[in-house]
Amino acid sequence: MRVNRLQVEVVREEWRVVDRWWTEEPVSRRYFEVVLQSGENAVVFRDEEKACWFTQRGA
Repeated sequence: MRVNRLQVEVVREEWRVVDRWWTEEPVSRRYFEVVLQSGENAVVFRDEEKACWFTQRGA
């Protein structure tokens, strides 16, 4: 797995968030806290509703 072209060395944690299911814009995301090849921490998530991946640095 790669995040912004950097190899993921370790997946530290994984969790799922499901919210606002009762609205027209529900939230369903799968999160991963990872350590990248550079040593940086990052949180990446897949938005299951939009079928897209996103990155948050500095986890």
